[in-house]
Amino acid sequence: MTAIMNAEAWLKGRDASIKANATRGRNERWIAADESRREVEDFLFHWHNSDGFLGAMSDVMMEWGHLTEKQEAAVRKIMADRKEREAKRAAEREAERASAADCPEGRVVLTGVVISTDLRENAFGTTWKMLFKSDDGFKLWGTIPTSLFHWDDEAGHPHVRAKDMPGKRVTFTATVTQSADDEKFGFFKRPTKAEWVA
Repeated sequence: MTAIMNAEAWLKGRDASIKANATRGRNERWIAADESRREVEDFLFHWHNSDGFLGAMSDVMMEWGHLTEKQEAAVRKIMADRKEREAKRAAEREAERASAADCPEGRVVLTGVVISTDLRENAFGTTWKMLFKSDDGFKLWGTIPTSLFHWDDEAGHPHVRAKDMPGKRVTFTATVTQSADDEKFGFFKRPTKAEWVA
């Protein structure tokens, strides 16, 4: 016969096990009544330990194993709205891609917008890179031209920081190579004559 060394801890463990089994049972019955609720459960799983309504609904699922009818309807509405927005964004991206010109090749004068910047490490140190979108719609990846930083020789600090570049319009000349996998995307190197465009 096993001796119980800590009765209080044993009772807490037993109660927790009973509660977990009850929650699991309620969850199984809730799902069995409508298999599409698995999608609701999976959606809420990603909101566990977060704030707001969806975080609260995730907590309810963890605690009780199911949602009330009104809670479920509210979560399903949020899910539907998100799917609709994602489908709309996907259609917009596809339309934008379809209207974009193919990436040119060779030495080209480029004008467009900096989409994002990223600091990359290589064998020679660190280099700031940017994703650039041309006014013609194609996108390019390459090293940020040094002149875009407008280095202040006295302080040694850039007037324009890389993190502040996204959204700014720029023009420069560079050697462009089209991607082997995507005619709307390419890479640029040896950028010159770079300047910000108002």
